[in-house]
Amino acid sequence: MNPLIILYIKEIYKQILKNFHWLTLGAAATSFIILSLGMSYKPKFETAITIFADNQNVIKPLLEGQASVTVPKNERIRIIQETMFAPRLLDEIVKQSFNDGSIITGSAEMEKIQLELRKDITLNAPANNYITITYSHEDPAVSFKVVNKITSLFIAESASNKRAESKSAYSFIDEQVKSYKSQLVEAENKLKSFEAANFDGIDSQVNASIDALRGTIDEISIDIEAEEVRIASLEVQLSDENRFATNNYNARVYRNRLAQLESQLGTLRLNYRDEHPDVIDMKLQIQDIKRTIIEVENASQLTSQQGNDLTGERNLNPVYNELSTQLANTKVEVQAMRHRLAANENRLEEQYERRIRVAANQADLSELTRDYSVTKEIYEDLLERKERARISMTLDLAGKGVTYKVLEPAIFPILPTGLRFLHFAIAGPLVGIIIPLGLLIALVFFDGKIRFSDQLEDLYPGIVLAVIPESDIKYQNWRLTATMATFLGASYLGAAFSFRYFIA
Repeated sequence: MNPLIILYIKEIYKQILKNFHWLTLGAAATSFIILSLGMSYKPKFETAITIFADNQNVIKPLLEGQASVTVPKNERIRIIQETMFAPRLLDEIVKQSFNDGSIITGSAEMEKIQLELRKDITLNAPANNYITITYSHEDPAVSFKVVNKITSLFIAESASNKRAESKSAYSFIDEQVKSYKSQLVEAENKLKSFEAANFDGIDSQVNASIDALRGTIDEISIDIEAEEVRIASLEVQLSDENRFATNNYNARVYRNRLAQLESQLGTLRLNYRDEHPDVIDMKLQIQDIKRTIIEVENASQLTSQQGNDLTGERNLNPVYNELSTQLANTKVEVQAMRHRLAANENRLEEQYERRIRVAANQADLSELTRDYSVTKEIYEDLLERKERARISMTLDLAGKGVTYKVLEPAIFPILPTGLRFLHFAIAGPLVGIIIPLGLLIALVFFDGKIRFSDQLEDLYPGIVLAVIPESDIKYQNWRLTATMATFLGASYLGAAFSFRYFIA
């Protein structure tokens, strides 16, 4: 240890012995001052009560998702404070708990006590759905009355507010349901009127009709082109035929027959010999046809030499007649197709105009449909909310919603909380000893005097030549000092006991 510290400790001890009577007087004065503070200090008695917010009753599982039980989940303490610290409730608490109800509503004293209640009443939530209400006052009876009264008033007020809130919510939602019902009926009537006044249909129907007409027009156009080609072919064939049948025509018929027989004869010779009866028969038929052809040609030449047929034996050419009939029928069909084509083109133009009208009406129809859908959705949601609000209101009116129950009732406080007179009485001597002793030690360390030779040697090395021994200290009369200390201690204890058991 530093030798200088040891010297300071010895010096402090010496100063204690030298000034012991002053230290005793200082300790006594400090003790009596603290004791007087304890006598004037008024301890507070704290009362606490714990309530439980019961929202887990048997009704809730049965109505899960159907009833909205009005439970203050968030900021529970703030909501309870707003209810408890309502001026009407505090006014009733002050009248029933302070000065036997003599305080007048609206007076300065009433306002002061209400302000103190708001400051001194504390709320905390030790667990979920648990609320602890605490209040401290100098009078234990007042503390007990205030806690019980504010709890009972809060439970009653909370139940009343919940019933009023549920009823108000149901009435509001019911009004909204009626309002949106009328809006829904109006939107539905507008939509019906619009659909009844517009027969053009929708875009998909118009586009389908246009596509069908375009296909029909294309088919008719192709058919007309095909028939026109057929007409041209028939006209060419008709120009190659004579109107009346002549012997040349008969000769041509026989020649055609001759060509068929010769073809059949060639086929028979591939399979049979010339001596075969079928081959012989075929040859005889060919010879007859050849003789007939010669006779017809000769007759034709004779007729042409004689001039016009005056006997009336000339007949109409059947090929010419058939071609004429086909040509006429084809022209009629082409004419009909052209009429059909014109009619379908007119209908196509009408469909184009219809599509323009449909496009113009589509925006109005979309707006009406959107208004109807939105209004219907809101109306159905409000109906569901109305039912939940009705069930919630029924639960609150029957007391089956959130109910506050006293879990731990208040206990009348016997001992005060915080500092008491005993604490001041014990602290007086301790503080009385510490403060004078601390002042003495501070005086020794910080008075600036040079008390030891080591201090001077540190300041001015080599200046100390010798150290004169300290003279004997003249101490005070210890008997008188002890008597004084005993008297002061007895006076302190007497004052403390007298106040505690006779005055307080």
